[in-house]
Parts: sequence; structure tokens; C-alpha cells
Amino acid sequence: MPPQSSTPPIPPAPERAPAPPHVPERTPSSGSSGPIVGVIIIVILMIVGGLYFWGQRLNQQDSEDQLPLIPADSSMDSINSLQATTTFQ
Repeated sequence: MPPQSSTPPIPPAPERAPAPPHVPERTPSSGSSGPIVGVIIIVILMIVGGLYFWGQRLNQQDSEDQLPLIPADSSMDSINSLQATTTFQ
């Protein structure tokens, strides 16, 4: 008779189920970049629009502060006739 060992026999391994297809896990940080980029673009557009309208308002105020343009008579004949009629004593 063979000597008996003190370790119990190992039971047969149970059959494994087939592995499911590999699905990558989605991390929370990878899905949140789209809304953040959208918000940044909207904020930049609002800043650019505000600067545009502010510049338009400043240009409008500058035009109100200027004196109206009075066109001068540029013909030399009128200047010569004024000098001829004026006498200095």
C-alpha cells in the first residue's frame, strides 16, 4: 500500500466563462473637456464683443468733442484781393 500523504487532494479547476469583449473604462476627466472648451470660447467671444462696442463708444464720444470743420477758400485770388484792399498805415 502506498503511503498516504497528509495534504488533501486538489479539486479540479472549474470551467471559466469566456471573457467579455474589452471595453475601455471611461474616466470622468476625459468627458469634461468639451464643455470647458465651449465655455472658454464663449467667454473669449464676449470679451472681444465688449471691447468692440467699447471702442465704438469711445470713437463716438471723440467725434462729438471735435469742432466742426469749416472749409477754407483755397484760391490764392481771394487772398491776394484781400491783401490788395487792406492798407497798413
